[in-house]
Amino acid sequence: MVLLSPHSLAPSPAERARSVLSRPNPATVTTAHVSLHLTGAVCHTTAEGEVTLLLPDQHRVLAEIGEGGLEATVEFTDTAPVDLRDPTRSLLWIIGDLRIAPPAQARGRALAVLAEDPDERLLDLGHGRTMVVMDPHLIVHSDYEGCHLLHPEEFTEAAADPFGRWEGPWLRHLEDDHPDVLRALVAHCPAPLPQGRPRPLGVDRHGLCLRLEGPDGDHDVRIPFRRLVRTPHDIAHEVREMAGLDRHRC
Repeated sequence: MVLLSPHSLAPSPAERARSVLSRPNPATVTTAHVSLHLTGAVCHTTAEGEVTLLLPDQHRVLAEIGEGGLEATVEFTDTAPVDLRDPTRSLLWIIGDLRIAPPAQARGRALAVLAEDPDERLLDLGHGRTMVVMDPHLIVHSDYEGCHLLHPEEFTEAAADPFGRWEGPWLRHLEDDHPDVLRALVAHCPAPLPQGRPRPLGVDRHGLCLRLEGPDGDHDVRIPFRRLVRTPHDIAHEVREMAGLDRHRC
């Protein structure tokens, strides 16, 4: 990852890990005897740092958990929302104890999440899906900055980026409808960049990430915003400013 300003703010590894969990990324739950792949994991993190997942009813992993809990590893693959030739942005591994949430507790947790986050996938709870809760013991996040071992307290205190669910549709819109903006962003960068087709890789409250797909490989670049953004309108304004297209809508 090329950072256009070494002093620019960027999400911490713990914040990036929490953001992975806030998006509908694929995940694999692995125990000593069974593995379960989830194409779009319904995952939420509580204020206490516990991670909840919805698993298919009657799956073997639920029977294995039983009443006493079960140690498991959950691997989350942070996948780019646009069709890149290498779609993986980062990997997150969480090792901890899984337990099945009693129905009343599961409904309470789901309602608490829905009060803040209208995630309609939670409506599957009790209709083919069972909630399990993981108490993390070990968290490892690996991305362009390297591999980071996160302390559970550090993970708990971090917050997911507020644009985690919103970024996918917006990046696809940028890719499909505004390739001129992507080219302008590269042209107006204050530092020379590797050659390659600019693709939208990610966006957060700190800045925009592009991937340059060139003949010699992929090169990622983070373009920091001038200030922390608070709304989608702020992001569009910052991107227009950086691209030198003040009147361009995106």
